[in-house]
Amino acid sequence: MSIVEEIKNNPDIDLTGKNIFFYDGVCVYCKGIVHACIDGDKDNQFLYSPLQSEFAQKALGRFGVKSTDLLSMYVISNYNTSDEILMNAAPASNFVLKRMHGELKEIGETNSKKPRDVQDAEYKEVADTRYEKFGKMESIYIPEAEIRSKFVF
Repeated sequence: MSIVEEIKNNPDIDLTGKNIFFYDGVCVYCKGIVHACIDGDKDNQFLYSPLQSEFAQKALGRFGVKSTDLLSMYVISNYNTSDEILMNAAPASNFVLKRMHGELKEIGETNSKKPRDVQDAEYKEVADTRYEKFGKMESIYIPEAEIRSKFVF
């Protein structure tokens, strides 16, 4: 069984009520953000899924989003509950950061206070230049064994 199949078939992951962070699985910058969030998520509120995964395609497809377009990061909060909400771009980023601990939380709180058009412009600048500035991996990042339980494929 491949590592991706192992992750997809992990019966220990209960998605109900979780916040799921969907990121570009080949983006070097995004990989760094995910690792920083895993370290900062002291309350274990998030699971992570690459936009290129089968799970992301199905979960985001319910909202009419084609995840493989790689246009934005997304968060589904309260997954599979009546309170489920989809967010993308700056609002999704702020949602994640404000739930972290330490410096990431401070960044999220600061960003949230900016006017929305400023937030959107800053997000778009990073999103549009992420491969040129930070690089692109040849294949989807597969997490190390010690953090694999935080990922859904």
